[in-house]
Amino acid sequence: MTSQQLLWLLRKKFGIILLIGALFVALGFFGLIVFTKPFQSQTDFLLVQTNTQSQDFYTQFKSSEYLGNVLSEAIYSERFIDAVVETGNVNKEFLPFDRKDKLDAWKKMVDVQKNLNLSIIVVTVKSDTERDVNRITAGISQVLVEQNSLFRGGDEKSVEIRILSGPIIERSPSMTKMIEVLVTAFFAGIFVTALLIVVRYELRFKSLPREENVPLNEIIV
Repeated sequence: MTSQQLLWLLRKKFGIILLIGALFVALGFFGLIVFTKPFQSQTDFLLVQTNTQSQDFYTQFKSSEYLGNVLSEAIYSERFIDAVVETGNVNKEFLPFDRKDKLDAWKKMVDVQKNLNLSIIVVTVKSDTERDVNRITAGISQVLVEQNSLFRGGDEKSVEIRILSGPIIERSPSMTKMIEVLVTAFFAGIFVTALLIVVRYELRFKSLPREENVPLNEIIV
């Protein structure tokens, strides 16, 4: 297919391409409403090492990087969940009793991002109610600040975790996130539809006998 034929084909089907794009937008919006928790909070934690006077900068950086990775992964562990429950901020019934289901539900509820260059761990909690978000966030904060030594090696006082900012509670998804998802869905719909139209044309064109010279507008129905 020449570029001229391709442009003619896409112009011919422009209406259906836009329609499918709009359908993808509707599906994306529906997915956001159904699968996204309506509330979320974000808290930034700063990891501070104490008694590092004898360490050079590189050693301090690698140590902070290691501790940040360890603590970030520890947040997803069953032991961390138990420690959050033990704070009294949440009860043990807020997650499934099956161990695998509990971990899966926790990972859907809690998201951890790392900026290890700045020794910052960002924890986002998502839930159906603002009250649950507050309680879970409070439990996580208490464990990280007061009991982080349970999930790392070294002296108990060698590392401090401080709340840098937050918790910031907002409705989810945010307007920025919604626009991002809907725009992506629209262009994905356009791309997929255009690709299917071109593939369909190519298959129909190749199925014709070689000696037939059928106009493009007769191949496209």
